[in-house]
Amino acid sequence: MTQKSQSSIDIVPERKSLKVERFVDSSTTAKEAGKYINDILTQYVEKPVLFLVAGGSAAAVLEHINPEYLSPDLTVSTTDDRFSTELDVNNFAILQSQSFYNNLVEADAFCISTEPFEDETIEQYRARFEKNLREWKQDFPKGIIVGLYGMGVDGHTGGMIPGLLSLEEFDAEFNDGDRLVGTFDAVLKERAKDYEFPQRISTTIPFMRDWVDHAVFYITGENKKSALDAVLKISEETLSTDVDFSKAPISIARFMKDATIFTDIK
Repeated sequence: MTQKSQSSIDIVPERKSLKVERFVDSSTTAKEAGKYINDILTQYVEKPVLFLVAGGSAAAVLEHINPEYLSPDLTVSTTDDRFSTELDVNNFAILQSQSFYNNLVEADAFCISTEPFEDETIEQYRARFEKNLREWKQDFPKGIIVGLYGMGVDGHTGGMIPGLLSLEEFDAEFNDGDRLVGTFDAVLKERAKDYEFPQRISTTIPFMRDWVDHAVFYITGENKKSALDAVLKISEETLSTDVDFSKAPISIARFMKDATIFTDIK
């Protein structure tokens, strides 16, 4: 079986309109996003669920996920990660320091680590994460994938950062239909000094569009207003092939199966 046929296992996208829920402040936004994820999890009791979580500010949402909805049927990993063994840099390492992770352990849930192995190259790191995602889908072809994402001021989501790659390079790395995980490597471009975290891996545009069943975006801070407004202005009739994701990866939110933005941006 080819990689392409593997990536299409039981995936039949059903597109819905992008929903936006606005709240008065970031703490209320995080609480409501957590409650929404609780509602999603209750829909799939005793069904395999892969829950991918972003790092950074999105961690505030995890505090509001009810431990009663965690179980051995749940697998948790990251939407993206930083190619670093530093405990305060790597997203999965940071996740392990949170109460949410302790709740996962107590619930006997399974986790897919995205911590780099010793002497692992960034390409080996990327390929390992992609292999783990494919294997989960092969083991649970009717399983549900839920993603918790954030967004940067520059319109990035996950580890897909605009400004480094040309459209052609971005599409090869992050918008190839056979690729579930791509690499952001500013070191390779000799621009490491321009980025706080210059080496990352991230789930791709096709993965977010075709594999993620429910997406929750936690976006707070008025400094992100212009990036959010740009996404909301994209017409629902616009084809994803007409959008330049290399400039604003967050635009993929418009084309996912079921996506909801939780924000305190007016």
